[in-house]
Amino acid sequence: MIDRSYLPYKVAREYVDRGMAKWMSFFISEHTTALTKLKNESRFSEEMDPEEKMIIIYQMYQYGVTILLFTSDRKDPYIGTICDIDCEKIYFRTDDKTRSFLFSQILRLDIAEEDNG
Repeated sequence: MIDRSYLPYKVAREYVDRGMAKWMSFFISEHTTALTKLKNESRFSEEMDPEEKMIIIYQMYQYGVTILLFTSDRKDPYIGTICDIDCEKIYFRTDDKTRSFLFSQILRLDIAEEDNG
């Protein structure tokens, strides 16, 4: 405890600092911007290993489920279904058109959550 007996005012002598408690919910704009940027970045470390990726691709193609396809060419996932598989790539159907992706471009696949609104 700090000795403040030399101070002229009672309030100043009895003041107890709360330490870091007063800063716990304080975020400056740079922190908020950095967190938002981190959330929006595609995480390349989350890439599936090739064997796991192939198994999931074939299962999702067979069952025709709607998936989120994360690729190396953009941060937002494509939403659609796999309509065909070639020896080097998949053909992916979205609402507006069919695209092709090489297996090496695919980072991750997730089943899209259905909106039961």
